[in-house]
Parts: sequence; structure tokens; C-alpha cells
Amino acid sequence: MLDYLRIRGLALLDDVALEFEPGMNVLTGETGAGKSIIVDALTLLRGGRGRAELVREGDETARVEAQFAVRGRIGAPAGIALDEILDQFGLALEDEALVLERRIRRSGRGRVAIQSNLSTLAAITEIGSELIEICSQHEHHSLTHVAHHLELLDAYAQLDGAEGPLADYAGHYRGWRALTERIAEIREQEAERLSRADYLRFQIDELERASLEPGEYEQLRARLGVLRGSHELAGFANQAQSQLYEDDNAVASVLAVLLERARRLPEGLTALAEITEQLEAAQIACEEAASAAARLADEIEVGPNELEHTQERLHELERLRRKHGCDVDELIERTQSMHDELVALDSAEDELAQLEQLESKQWAAVKRHADTLHAARVAAASGLARAIEAELDALHIPNAKLSVELRAVEAGADPSDAPDPSSERCAVGPRGRDRAELRFSANPGEPLAPLNKVASGGELSRVLLAVKSVLSTRARVATYVFDEVDAGVGGAVAEAIGLRLRRAASNHQILCITHLPQIAAYAQAHFRVRKLVVDGRTVTRVERLDADERVEELARMLGGKRVTQSAREHARALLEQALVPTPPAGKPPVAKPGKSTAKTTGKTTAKTSGKTTGKSTAKTTGKTTAKSKPRRANAS
Repeated sequence: MLDYLRIRGLALLDDVALEFEPGMNVLTGETGAGKSIIVDALTLLRGGRGRAELVREGDETARVEAQFAVRGRIGAPAGIALDEILDQFGLALEDEALVLERRIRRSGRGRVAIQSNLSTLAAITEIGSELIEICSQHEHHSLTHVAHHLELLDAYAQLDGAEGPLADYAGHYRGWRALTERIAEIREQEAERLSRADYLRFQIDELERASLEPGEYEQLRARLGVLRGSHELAGFANQAQSQLYEDDNAVASVLAVLLERARRLPEGLTALAEITEQLEAAQIACEEAASAAARLADEIEVGPNELEHTQERLHELERLRRKHGCDVDELIERTQSMHDELVALDSAEDELAQLEQLESKQWAAVKRHADTLHAARVAAASGLARAIEAELDALHIPNAKLSVELRAVEAGADPSDAPDPSSERCAVGPRGRDRAELRFSANPGEPLAPLNKVASGGELSRVLLAVKSVLSTRARVATYVFDEVDAGVGGAVAEAIGLRLRRAASNHQILCITHLPQIAAYAQAHFRVRKLVVDGRTVTRVERLDADERVEELARMLGGKRVTQSAREHARALLEQALVPTPPAGKPPVAKPGKSTAKTTGKTTAKTSGKTTGKSTAKTTGKTTAKSKPRRANAS
């Protein structure tokens, strides 16, 4: 439940701190006083959009801080889902309390803190939505959207939730959709795939017929240079070989004669030894040069048409280089990559067959879970209708008839949702195979018709309250905020709404913004919202009312600006009537006589039990106190 709320720098609220009771809390005030700003603040704690225009003029930052009791209090959530969410974001409770903070800067950037630690918008959205549900004055229009009706039925049947049947179905549905989308993608790309495969085969065939070898292009260019100068090279090689080694007067022969004579000369002369050594080296060099000349002659030996063949091969390689824009070595690598791509394209047909088998199995799971959801909805539909009818009877629509009509979902714009006309498959959507529509009749003898076509504004408001009352007994959310959902009603109907809200407060904390005194009288804590001018600036103040102040506020709501004694008496009567004990939610109210302890000079408060005791800790100054709460500012 929401223990404490502090709002600073938000629109007309400069600094307001409020402590709420576990039961029913109401906020009243003139139109335009700023009641909706409090709803805006709570919306921010549920991840609502932080608009820069919300920041109060003259301030740079708007701040909203709230403390929730999440254990051991009336209306506390079951805790399992919340614990999982906290674990997901690495958070933990402190003294069974959870503190959320949201800051909105005029510059457009904001800040989120949870348990005084910086956090994310995603975290506060998920956690805040688990703690608070806001029913706005315009929400009854959502009842006119048929798509919303299935969500109501699923909530009543308890099919939703992180681990519920709907989540199981959604997981299989997403897997099936992924498969159908991949199959459709492969089929749509089939023509392109076939064209690409033909192109690759042509390119690969051309390159493989070329029999490319690494370094071949450079070797051919070098060989071509040799072939073009082969005549001169051959003459040089032959001359070198002859003059160095083969002729009678070849260099090798001359060196051999000189060495033979030098070796016969007397030893001991240094110069002679050097000459002999150098002649031996020259003889070796001469022999090596002659051998090289012989090898050169062999290399430049030109076969028949070799020059022509070399030129043709180089021309072919150069054509391929120009065509593909890369050298021969890169062409070899590209050939391999095209091979790999072709294999992948050819395997797409095999992949399609495998995917179709998987899709068939996944569809069977989707159909099985969709049938499970359908059966649960059929079983719950009449129960939801009867429960809403019972609530509407208490809300002064005694002859209301309501039904929940289930129909097959229509195939959407996405063709993967639609069945194959040649198959026996049904259409499915993200929530299964069903559509739900609330059909309504407020008058005896009138046939049931779509709710959005026959219900008036006042009837829609009461249907919304009836739905919320029915669903509240099955919800984890601890705090419900009703923002002027009493539009279009008054008198006895308003009193009935107040009674229903008071009964709902036995299971949940209720925050209700209302203009109707018949509803406000049922509150266990009453806050007045008003505008003041302080130092030339308009500010909104919120103060908790004691018993006398409640009488005056209800009298104002009954009679206008001029409060008469008769209006005060009427206000006291409303408060006296509201003190009659109410049965728990889900059971019909039974009025019991009881003596009221509330006097015109008395003070009231709401204890954890939700009963009125006749005492209050809230003074007329609007100040509030609390223990173990964040630092507070006065509400007025």
C-alpha cells in the first residue's frame, strides 16, 4: 500500500507531503484546484511520460517520491511477482518498505531512483505497475473498445500473469510466428535465390575453367619478358659458355695452365701464394659462370608456339582481372566464397523443408494452448457476467443483463495469422483464437446489444466500477486510484458507489478523487485540495481534514460556496450513514444499527482495520507525522 507521497515542483504543487490510510482515502476540492496533478504524480511512478511542461514555473526539477509498505499490511500484494521483479533489477526490500522516486527536469532529462539507488524507467514502470492501478475518469471509454474485453475476461479467469496459461500460449505463439516469418521470407526470396544461384554457377564455372594458380600472373609476365628477348639471350648464353669453358682458348683453360705452372714454382714466396689462391678462386668462379650460362641456355629454350600461348594466357588473366576488379589471387579466394554461398543457397531448400516440419509441430502446440485458453474462457464467461450483474444491481441498475460473447478471432493484416484456406487451421492472434465482446441491456425486455452501442455515459461509469470491483478480489495490486470515475451519476447511485468503494477498501487501499459528497462520506481519510495565492504565486495545498472540517467540506460540496446550516446537517447525516458497518467485498451489504461516535466537534481517523474510531492525528494545519518514513514536508 501507499504509505507516503511527497510531490515537489510539479505544476501548481510546490511542496506537498501526504500520508494515506490503508483503507479508503478521498481527495476533494474545487474544479481546477489541482487534484489531477496528484494522479499525474502517481502516473510518473508507473513509468508515465515525464513531460517538461509538468515542471513548476520557476523550478528546474519536479520530484515525486513515494514509500510503499509491501508486507503485512491490508491490501499488500502477494509478493511473489514483486519479489521476482525486484530480483530481476537487483533490488531488495528494506524494512518491508519500497521507495520509488522520479525526477523530471525542465531540460527534458529525468532521473529514476528505487531504494535510493539510481535505476531505469523500465524498472520503475514494471514495479510501479505492480503496486498501483489507476482508473481515470476517461477509462470507461476503454469499455467501448471490444479489443479490451478479452483482457477483462482473462483477468477474471486468472489466465494472465507472468507464469499463467496466457504467457505459456504467448511463448509458443511467438516461436510459431518466428518460424512462419522465416518460411515466408525463404519463399518470397525464392526467385531471387534461384537467380543468384544461376549467376554464381556461371561465375564459378568460368573461373574454374580458367584453372587459376596462385602467383601465375606474375610468373607469366616474367616468362613473356624472357620469350620476347630469347634470341639475344640465347646468343649471350652460348658465347659465354664457349668463351668461359668450351673453346680451346677458353678462360677456364687459360686459368688451368697458369695454375699448373704456378704450382711448379718454388714455394715460400708470399706473393706467389696469393696469386695461386686467387687463380684457384677465379677457376671456380669461371666454372660456376659457365654452368649458369648453360642453365640460361636451357631456360630460354623456346618451344613451338610458346610465345603465342603465353600471350593468350596473360590476355585471359587480364580479362578476368578487369571483369572482377581484383588480382588473380583474390579471384581464387572469391571463387571459394562463391562456392560457399552457392552451397548455402542450395541448402535453403533443405532448410525450408526442416522449417516446415518444425512449424507443423509448433502449430500443434499453439493450437493446444489456444484450445486450453478457449475452454477456460468459456468456463469463466458466465461467471464474469453474473458477477458484474450483481455489482450493477448494487449500483442501481437492478435489471441489468450482461453477457460475454466469445467468437473466433479474425485473421489480421499479418497473413501469418491467417489459416491456409486448404487446411483445417483456425486463425489465431497474440491472445489465442478468441475475441470477446461485452453485450449489455439496462432495461427489462430489451435484447442484449454491444455495450459500446447501448450504454450511456453514466452506465459506462458504473459498469467500469463493477468490473473493477469484481476483478479487485483477484488482483495483486494493493492500491487502486479512482480519478473521478463517478462521472454522470449522483444521488442514490453516488451513495451506492461510495459503499462499493468502501467495501473494496477492505481488500485494497483506495485513493478516490471525487466531486460527490455521497462518495466522500465513506472515506476513512479525507484530504482537501485547494488553490491559494502565496507571495503572488498560485500554489496548490493538500490538507487532511478532521471531523469538523469534513462536515464543512461535505456541506460545501452539497450546497456550493455558501454553506448553510441545512447543508451541514445533511453532511453530518451522510457521515453518520457511512459509519454503518459494511460487509466484506464480494458479499451483499447488510445494514446494521449502530451508534455513531462521530460528533460535530469530534475528530476521525482510519486505523489499519479500516474502521472509524473517532480520533485523528491530523490537525487543521494539515501537518502529518509518521515514523520510519522518508523526510517529510507539511502538506499545507
